[in-house]
Amino acid sequence: MPSSIENQHSDSCAAALLTPRGRGAVATIRVTGELISVAAAINACFHAANQKSLEAQPLNRIVYGLWGQGSNEDLVICRLDQNTVDIHCHGGMAAVERILSDLEINGCSRNSWEQLAKFTSTELAVELQDRLTAATTFRTAEILLRQSEGLLKSAFEKLLPGEGQAFDAAQYQSQIEQLLHWEQFGIHLTSPWRVVLAGRPNVGKSSLINAILGYERSIVFNEAGTTRDVLTATTAIEGWPVQFSDTAGIREQADELETTGIKRAEQMMNSSDCNLVLIDVSQPEQADDLRLISQWPDAIIVAHKTDLPHRWKQPLPSGAIAVSSITKSGIDLLLKRLIQKLIPEVPEQNSPVPVTSRQLQILHRALQALNQSDQSVYTSLIQQLLS
Repeated sequence: MPSSIENQHSDSCAAALLTPRGRGAVATIRVTGELISVAAAINACFHAANQKSLEAQPLNRIVYGLWGQGSNEDLVICRLDQNTVDIHCHGGMAAVERILSDLEINGCSRNSWEQLAKFTSTELAVELQDRLTAATTFRTAEILLRQSEGLLKSAFEKLLPGEGQAFDAAQYQSQIEQLLHWEQFGIHLTSPWRVVLAGRPNVGKSSLINAILGYERSIVFNEAGTTRDVLTATTAIEGWPVQFSDTAGIREQADELETTGIKRAEQMMNSSDCNLVLIDVSQPEQADDLRLISQWPDAIIVAHKTDLPHRWKQPLPSGAIAVSSITKSGIDLLLKRLIQKLIPEVPEQNSPVPVTSRQLQILHRALQALNQSDQSVYTSLIQQLLS
């Protein structure tokens, strides 16, 4: 049962750990809410060296003191504004848990940093922070950081007329189309580009993924139908996150179990960002090879096993890249071609890029409202982006 203090203050005072969980040199806990509630929770536990209460501490001043009554924890606090205090303590989770528990006992609800952000920030700011924490490479994090520092918000604000300005539908339509130009790019900053490897059995799909990743992640075995499920692995190429999927060997003459794997492979190919179709040039071409090449004309063709004697009789498909997973020859060229296909252009440094499904859905609906000359709906939608 919560105490009477918790009942009195939990709705007006919240605390959350801002730094990652785990061992570290310093941890930061943020407490926010009504000043009377924040002060009551912190004054009950924190004893400043200058012997002043929280309310008497100046803003943006680091204050040293001890936490607790018995086994004291030395730490510093800083009042960021009238309603926000940061507590900087030792980075071990024991110290963090103790402080959060003390705050909870004294009236602060315990939240995640995401929940805390929702109380103090706009939805746009929260989702940009969330996407930044989901970045897996420095290159994507740099782009997301620029968006979160006001670049995207500024672009959204320009979609509404300023005071005294006329409503220019053509201008707003052009600006939205520029934003939507980066639709797929923005989503992939935190969701890897998906690449599917396909080919008939034993063309070396698993060996190629292993060579690209630099370690053995896939199944390699000289028996048709070995890979019946889709195996995935994610890596970074030129700073971009890419997920490779190793699929079942595709052939016309397949047993029932193989057929299930082949169907899953084809489903993956239909929804991928790029497909690699492998052919084994150490063997004469087969009907399954030619059918795959014809069925997936947009795929990158990989002429595989070039370290072995060449027995492919027909001219290789146009644009095919010769690769050996054993000697690693051709892999650099293959990856370069792959990135060119996945990411044909990169936005300029100061280009705004929408990065969530919510943002994109609203932009599409706003564009539709402009096309229907519905200024009221359009304005409401853009305000949703900024609210």
